[in-house]
Amino acid sequence: MTTTGYADSFGRTVASGLGTATSGQTYTLFGVAAQFNVSPNFATIAPSSAGDKIGYIDLQTSDFDITGQVSMNAVPASNLATVGFVGKLPTTSNYYNGTMMVATGGAISLRFSKVVGGGLSTIATVATGLTYVANTVYNLRVSIRWSQALQTNVLQSKLWLTTATEPTGWMASVTDASLTNYVAGTNVGIMGRDEQAAPTVTVKIQNVVSRTYSLPVPATTDPMCYDPAFTYPRQTALESLADAADAVIATLDPFASLAGLFPRVRVSTTLFPNNNTGFTFNAVEYNIGTPTNLGYDPQNLYLPVGAWMVFFEAQFSPAASDTIWASIGSTSVFNTGIADSFRSNPSHTGDRGVGGSVHASTMVYSTDPATPVKVNVSLLTPTTSNSYTATYAALSAIKISDYFA
Repeated sequence: MTTTGYADSFGRTVASGLGTATSGQTYTLFGVAAQFNVSPNFATIAPSSAGDKIGYIDLQTSDFDITGQVSMNAVPASNLATVGFVGKLPTTSNYYNGTMMVATGGAISLRFSKVVGGGLSTIATVATGLTYVANTVYNLRVSIRWSQALQTNVLQSKLWLTTATEPTGWMASVTDASLTNYVAGTNVGIMGRDEQAAPTVTVKIQNVVSRTYSLPVPATTDPMCYDPAFTYPRQTALESLADAADAVIATLDPFASLAGLFPRVRVSTTLFPNNNTGFTFNAVEYNIGTPTNLGYDPQNLYLPVGAWMVFFEAQFSPAASDTIWASIGSTSVFNTGIADSFRSNPSHTGDRGVGGSVHASTMVYSTDPATPVKVNVSLLTPTTSNSYTATYAALSAIKISDYFA
């Protein structure tokens, strides 16, 4: 499946409807066709009835980051009106929207709403301190993406005059998990809503474009474990550091195009006093998290479609017992895992390990684009009376199928 992204300059004339976007997708309408039209350089939505009026296309990715110019022909005399973008839309009964909201009197807010099972509710409304003047054009940028670390959607937006410079930070940022990562749709589009009892406000949208990193990532640069440092360049200072590390690796890697695949190392000092316990990594990785929460899944790697070589390496402090088993397991139906024994007592050698070290690897296949394969490590210790300390540990993977593409 291919995509051209989403961009629309609206350089056409359509009497009833929105026609075909500059990027080639034909709009589907949610609302009467007569409520939509396109004149050269802008689209108009004139809601003559209650509810969101939407024109949408398939971006073929559920995460999106879209900027466009929005305006209204009037300030609502009562209640409020909104204009902006919708996304993660599988059906018109389930989607998110991020909008510029203008209330009676002209106060401008940024609003996030959701429609779930056909019911509309507000997620958050953030005042901007601005007052709307009829026909003033603003740039509106809306980003909605799934955070693998937080297991929720991160919704962000900002608004600025077309004569001004884009603000460096987001003006509104919230989370919501109603539309989950793997069941959310991939349609995005433009929308208008007039909540007056007798709608009179007409909204306009111009120069819509999606950020390029919202597109599906090519196979040879598939992000490791949904790495936001790759998918959303320089989203935070820590992730910018990860970008810089990748840039250095690229100068050393003969397969420079694959540099982004190399994962960050996970280091742990977790104690394992129990038999057959899951291996928990407790160091914060540079490439996982959001600006407000740098947490991550401490036990698993999540591998997208492809053939992967998974590695587990560890060094343990000396312990009284002789043998520990390390097992790499995954949810892949093509892989049953691998177990490797090693010595925890440094006075012994052999068993594929020397003095408390282990290196194990296995092949993992991931074939379902909707559900990544989950990989983790378990330890089988000979007794529950001893404690075991990992002074170094790393669970990592490289997508070897890219070498044979």
